[in-house]
Amino acid sequence: MGSVEVAVAMVIVFAFALGMAIGVVLIVSFASRREDRLNSLWGEAPDPASAGVRRLVSASALGGLPVKGLRDHRGDGQGPGQESER
Repeated sequence: MGSVEVAVAMVIVFAFALGMAIGVVLIVSFASRREDRLNSLWGEAPDPASAGVRRLVSASALGGLPVKGLRDHRGDGQGPGQESER
């Protein structure tokens, strides 16, 4: 095999890998926007793409605790189901 064929093969492999990465990013971003729009993170996933993204980022509706430092809509730092110590 000549150097031209090797260069062409490398460009093809690079283009395929770049296309796969862009596809994954697009699917994750669309599924994330759908979850935000439907406010469905605490319930069942609305579609298979959202379920796959939840598995990819290890987000679960079953027994998940909020990440330390994030605040809920009340702004007091208490997540859903957590009692205030006041």
